[in-house]
Amino acid sequence: MAQILILGVSMMQGHERKHDIQPISQGQLTLYLNGKTVTAAAGETVLSVLSAVGLRQVARNDHGQLAGSYCGMGVCHCCLVAIDGMSKRRACQTLVRDGMRIETQVNRVSQEQQP
Repeated sequence: MAQILILGVSMMQGHERKHDIQPISQGQLTLYLNGKTVTAAAGETVLSVLSAVGLRQVARNDHGQLAGSYCGMGVCHCCLVAIDGMSKRRACQTLVRDGMRIETQVNRVSQEQQP
C-alpha cells in the first residue's frame, strides 16, 4: 500500500496533524489511529499524537462516559486507549512506534456490560 507524505500529512485517508507546535522534521513513523493513518515523530507519546490531530475525547470510562486527558503524566488514567489490541493503556505514558494501532473511546469493561 503506497502512501504520499506531504509536509508530514498522510494523504491516504489519514488524520491531519493540525495542532502541532512545530512540524515533524525527522524520524517520521506511521501509526493507525482508529483505522486511519497518522504520522508521528520518534520519541513522542500517543497522547501527543492524539492532541496533534485534535482528538480530545480519547477514553471511555467503566460507566461508558467519554473522557479526555486530565493530568498528562499517568496519574489520573483518563487517557486510556487500546494499543495493538491491548485495552487500558495510558496514552500519556506510551511512546509511539512504527505500525502501532491505536483505538480510542473503547473500554473492555463497559463493552462487556452492554446487553
